[in-house]
Amino acid sequence: MQVFTIEIEKDENFYIAQCKEHSNCFTQGKTIEETIHNIKEVIELIIEIKKPKLNVLLKEELINAI
Repeated sequence: MQVFTIEIEKDENFYIAQCKEHSNCFTQGKTIEETIHNIKEVIELIIEIKKPKLNVLLKEELINAI
């Protein structure tokens, strides 16, 4: 099973996730959990992989905020 690396950062209102292996896979959410759920759906729809495994990287600014 392929593992995808997801980078999450926070802007003023939302968390933004982007798949490092596929730049056209990105999304946002109001919480980290919602954002991870949303990026899984994007990967399933665009790349057509069911239940993708994710390696989540939080941007340094986000880690300091948590």
